[in-house]
Formats: sequence, C-alpha cells, structure tokens
Amino acid sequence: MKAFLSHSSIDKEFVREVANKLGRLSCIFDERSFSSGDNFKEAIEEHMEKTAVFIFFATKSSLESFWCDFEIDQAFYMKLKAKLSSAVVYIIDESVDFSLVPDWLKNTLIKHETSPAVIARDIVHHLNKSTEEYQRPVFLGRTSERENLEEALNPIDGSLSPSVISLFGLPGVGRRSLLKSTIKDLYSLAKYVEIELEAGDDVYSLCAKLADIIEPYSCQDELKDIVNEINELEESKVIKRIVRNISNIVSSGELPVIVDAGGLLEDNGCIKEYLNEVILRVNDEVDTYILLVLTRRISHENSIKIDSVSIEQLSDKATSQLLSKLSQRAELVIEADSIRELTDYINGYPPAAIFAVKQAQIYSVDALVNDKRKLTQFSQKRFINHIQDHDLNKSDIIALQVLSGYSPLSLNALLALYSESDSEAHDRIYELIDCSLVRVQDGQLYKIADPIKGSVNEVFGYAKNDDLRKVIDPLKMYISSTEETKKLELSRVLYRLGFVLNDRTASQQGINFKADYIKLLESAYHQRRYKDAVKLGFETIEHCGDSAKARTFLIKALIQDEKWDSAQKQIDDLYPTDSYKNVYYLQGFLERKRGEFQKAIDAFSKSEAHHRKGFALYREFSHCYLMSGDLTSASKYIDKALDKQPNNNQVIDMAAKISIRNGNELVAKKNIDKLELLDSPEHFNLRLSAFHMAFNRNPESLEAARLSVKNGGPRFFSGRVQLIKILTRTGNVLEAEKEMSALNSDFSRTKNDVRVSLSCSIAIEKNDYKTAFDLSDRFLNKSSDQYKGIRKTCMLSLSKNVTIPYEERKKYKSELNALNGIEELSLDNVDS
Repeated sequence: MKAFLSHSSIDKEFVREVANKLGRLSCIFDERSFSSGDNFKEAIEEHMEKTAVFIFFATKSSLESFWCDFEIDQAFYMKLKAKLSSAVVYIIDESVDFSLVPDWLKNTLIKHETSPAVIARDIVHHLNKSTEEYQRPVFLGRTSERENLEEALNPIDGSLSPSVISLFGLPGVGRRSLLKSTIKDLYSLAKYVEIELEAGDDVYSLCAKLADIIEPYSCQDELKDIVNEINELEESKVIKRIVRNISNIVSSGELPVIVDAGGLLEDNGCIKEYLNEVILRVNDEVDTYILLVLTRRISHENSIKIDSVSIEQLSDKATSQLLSKLSQRAELVIEADSIRELTDYINGYPPAAIFAVKQAQIYSVDALVNDKRKLTQFSQKRFINHIQDHDLNKSDIIALQVLSGYSPLSLNALLALYSESDSEAHDRIYELIDCSLVRVQDGQLYKIADPIKGSVNEVFGYAKNDDLRKVIDPLKMYISSTEETKKLELSRVLYRLGFVLNDRTASQQGINFKADYIKLLESAYHQRRYKDAVKLGFETIEHCGDSAKARTFLIKALIQDEKWDSAQKQIDDLYPTDSYKNVYYLQGFLERKRGEFQKAIDAFSKSEAHHRKGFALYREFSHCYLMSGDLTSASKYIDKALDKQPNNNQVIDMAAKISIRNGNELVAKKNIDKLELLDSPEHFNLRLSAFHMAFNRNPESLEAARLSVKNGGPRFFSGRVQLIKILTRTGNVLEAEKEMSALNSDFSRTKNDVRVSLSCSIAIEKNDYKTAFDLSDRFLNKSSDQYKGIRKTCMLSLSKNVTIPYEERKKYKSELNALNGIEELSLDNVDS
C-alpha cells in the first residue's frame, strides 16, 4: 500500500524531504519510482494502480503543471473504480487560494501544512486507515486500564483534566497499544507522535527532536541550521520553544508522547528537572498535552505530581483470545488445548504471542507446542536487561526469587524476606512495584510480573529453602486472621511451600488442586532437581494418573536420575494415556541416556514412523549416530534439524560437535560463532573449549573450560567434565585429580560411567594402567564403546608389562583379541 506524491518539480526539495521520512516502501516519488527513459504517462498510469492514497502538494507551480493535471485526472479515474481509498491535499504555499484546487479534490481532506515531518506522519496515518482489518494490531483485554486512563483524564473530584499523565509497565506489555486504541476517544486526536529521550539527552536534545517533528524545513542543511540555532539559545528560550512546538503538534492533530529510553528519569525515579519545567509550562497552556511512557512509576518525591496508569500483563483469557485471533489472521489452525498450553508460556506478554504465531508459521504448530524453549527464551532475553537495569539489593533479589515460584504472597510474608526495618522494606517493595517487577493483585496480594518470571531465575537463580521457610509462618497467620475472602490462591501457595519444604503442617493447612502437583513437578524438573522431581512425579500420578504430561515429566526425571528400570516401567504404562509417537520418543531418550545408541535409533525410528516430526527428533538421531561413529548419518540428520530450526542453540551445538568430530574446522568455527549469539556463556565456552581441544590448541581450550565452569557454577556438570578432560590432556594431573574428587562428591549418584571414564583417563595419563583397568570395572554399561576403549588401552600396555605374571598377561591378550575394531580411549569421546 503506497501513497502517490503529486507535485511540481519546482517543489521537489520539500517533497523529497517528505519522501525521505516516508521511505521507499510507503510512497511513489518520481525520482525514485520512475526510471529515466520511461514513458511518463504510462509510468504514472502503472504506479497509480499501486496507489492507496493520492497526495497532492498544492502550490502555484503544481496548479499550473501539465503533469500534475494528468496525475489528478488519473487519480480521479482510480477513485471512480474504487481502487483509491482516499486523497489528501496539502497546501504548502500560503498564497494558494482554496478555490484554485481542482473540483473533485475540493471534496477531499485539505490541510494547510508546511512541516515535512507532520505531513509524512499524516500520510502514514491515512495509509494505515486504508489497510485491511487483518493487518491492524489486535487489541484485547484492556478494559480496566482504559477505565483508569479515562479516570485520570477526567478526575472524579471535578478538577481540571491534567495536561500530562504517564503510562508505565514492562517493555512491550501494551502501553502504546492502549494509547492507539484510546487516543481518539480520550483526546479527540487522530494519532500520536513519539519522542524518545535517551541517556545523555538534555533540554537542547529534546528541543531539536521536537523541531524535527513539527518545524518546517525543506532539506538537511536547513535542519542542521535549526539545530545549531537551538544550541545557541539560552535554556529559558529553549524551554519556551519546546512548549510552543508541543502546542503546535497538538494543533496538528497529534498527541506528543515522550518515551523513556534511558533519559527521562533520574536514578531516584524523579523526572529530569528541565522536563519538570517543561511540564509546568505545558500545564499553563490551553489545550496542550503530553503523555509520558515509562517502564516504572514516577517517584512520589518528584517535584510535580503526575498521575500514572499501570499497564499490566494480559489475563489468561485475553491472552488466549489474542492467540486465537492472531492464528486466524495467519491462517493457522491451533487447537483449543494447544492455545491453553501456550497461554501458560506467554504469561500475558503480547509480543510473545506474536512471536509464537510467527514461530508456528515457520516451523509448524506441532514444533511450537512440543518445544517451547524458543518461546521461553524470547521473553527471558527481552526482560533480563530490564531487571539488571534496576538497583536491586540482596533482599529485593530474594523477594523476586521467592515470588517467581510462589505468587501471590501477602504483605507480611513478603516483609519477612527483608532484613531491613519494616518502613525501609515497604519502600523497597513500593520500588519493585514502581519498576513493574511486582504487581498488586486484588488490592492486597503481591505477585511477580509474570513475563519476567523466567528472567528472574535466569539472572538470579531459584529461591533457597531457607528463604522459603521465612514466609511460611506469616502466610499461615495471614490466612488464619484476615477477613478477606480471596484466600484460595494463598492457600495453594501455602500447600506448595509445605510440600517442597516437607512441612506437613503447612501443606495440610493449605489447599491443593491437581494442577498444583503438575506445577510442582514441572518446576522441580526445570530446576534440574531430578530427585525431587521423581518424588513429586510419583505423588502426582497418584492424583493425576490420566495426565500424560505428569507421567512424561516423571519419566524424564527418572531418566535424568539414571533410574533406568523405573523409567522403563513408566514408559510401559504410558500408553494408552499418550500417543505412540511420544512413547517411542521417550524410549529413545532412555536408551540414549544409558548409552544404548542403536536401541535409541530404533526407538526414534518408530516414533518417526508414528508421525513424530521436528528438529528435536532429528537432533536426537544425529546425537545417537555421532556416538555410534556413523558420522555420515549424523551429518544427514543434523542438516534436517537445521532446515527446521536454523537458529536453535541445541541444534547448532550438535552441528558443532559433529563438525568437530569430522575434523572440519571451518564449519565447526562457523557453528560456534553462531552459538555465541544464541546460547548462554557457559554452554558457548563449553563447546569452544571442545573445539580448541580437538584441534590441539590446549591453552585456549583450558581458558574456555575455566570460563564455562565460572559461568555455569558448581551444578554445571558438563563444564566441569570438560575442565577435567583438558586438565588431563595438558598433564595438569594434580588439579585434574582435585577437580575429579570434587565432581565425585557433588554428583555421587549421577553420570556414573562418565565419572569412571574420567577417573580412568587420569590414571592412564599417570601411566597407571592397572588402576585404570580396575576402575573400569565400575562401569554400569559394559557394552559401551567407552568401556571397551578403556579396557583396550589398558590391556595393550598391561599385556606387554613383563613385571606382571605371564598367566595374567595371557588373559589380557585373550580379551584384547575380542576387542578388534574397537578404538582406544579418546578424551574427545568422553561425552557428558
């Protein structure tokens, strides 16, 4: 949809500035759209076919122009054929009389305007109006916020409407959408214009930005002169010019909206002093308004009182409606059950709903529903910076950690998490609310802002049990004593806390639904508390035996905890509550985890035969073929996974592993460079260390391994394994042994065969083949290539050691003969 800019060549400098602001995709401007040598009449007719809005710049020159007359006639014919949605005349020459405008254009919208920026925004407005319904933003579930905005603009005490109000909330949560939907009704204005205040902006910057929006100029040199002129003014005159420009913007039918991009507020939440002065002056003007858009509430200590309206996340109902509407518009069929499931991951955050539908369009609805990691990562990455931007103290962080898993809480429970005095703690909690990190529910309970929940855990981790215990008693007290009727949610929180902390009194006093069991189970699994997840899983299926989701999480937790037999029994019981494609997929996951790669491939093949698709399945195939030594098949399946998910961190990580094993350094480096952008620092450095190690750059490998452990922390098993591998490779045996001892202590019941492989490797590095040989007996899976490779390496040495009795050496030689075709131990093949 484009606007045709009809003008005289004499006015080209001015119109070019309008075209520059519109951009090539939004307008037809002769010097860009027409090629030299074109038949002008044919070119005009051809471009008029693509026109939605006809724009005529009325000047003495254009009214006398043959070509403008021809364009006006063509536009009239397009209007008759109903192919032109609207026409607008801009009189940019004050000497032009209305009577000189061609007759049919007299019935269109005619405006006197001399600012290219204002005209460009107005044209965009008309283009948007001509856009079909499916292209317009979807706006749902903002009734209460709209009412609050109306109330702020029409005070119930009968006082005058404020000239300045603010909207605040999380980035992307819908502040602008609310504005777009209400501006016409509330302000009687057709549109709004944004002015961003960035870090470092001052009164002169604001004045220059407003001048660009409303003051007339015809070229870049004139704009530079305007900015230079502003910079030479006294501050009082700059403020006066700012207020005049704000008034002129409103007069042109637009609402000026100042958006905080780091330059609107001081660190204490107060508005910059020069802007307070601007606001005072605006308050004295008639019919002049500003709206401020921020991510936090303006501090009550600000020298001017400004009404603020909080924009919170969408309700579950509105989120589901939004998903449904967006999917219909994209011509996607998303079943009601899938929409309900996705709603939990979107957390009331509109951009995540839009992202989800786009992902479904690219990768299929099934891929989105079965693997929601990209959806989770999308929101987390958006909010991590927002969380880190605020000056949070230790108590604030603990409060956010607890609320991220146990919302809502009563005020007395939240105060119990603060080491400060109650008055100081109140101020800190108000600050969290003002920064849109915490919201007040039903006027009495405190809840994490749902969109940031995952980001809190990503930045700060999960709440410690000692902190969770602090809220138990205050919560019990509140539930027992309060007269408030809304106790159900608090009682469910109390139950979950009691369950996690093994506090029977709390869990018995609380109330639980089936959903609470699943919520506890899912939370434990995602926190990698696999033993807790196993315990929760068995209790959950007692109460929710028909839930395939609950049993799936239990199976995955059992597999991660290496409870192979129990996992197998649960898989056997899974059907008919779940489909064969999922049953076989879980079977393959079990077989891969216990090192039975051919059995895993067989199970994944059956899952695929039952119509399981997607990158996760192909990645599993590639992993199994890689570990089996079939690099051709591994490469084939990772290519299929990359076709489905070219920017998925786990897929790219597997592609890096395969290219490293293939010895293809250039491809491996390309994948690892991508991984740096898409994955966490610990996982990126883990793969980078493996890359350098494979190509014999040991110092670089050691440095990356140390960074991986530093970033990942003590629970990052794979990072610690890689560090031990490269320490062993580089002959740092003492440090490797120390790290190995710590790993065995911290993961005494996890990844037995990986830990045994590392212990054997260290012994082999010390040339202590007998110890390595004896240690290998601790392998659980004695059919694995890793076990056989260690045995072969040891026996090749032991069978030649003449200090060992001949009869014993004969046994070694006999076992060696059975290991023909098996590769010796390679640290590169120790996979965590």
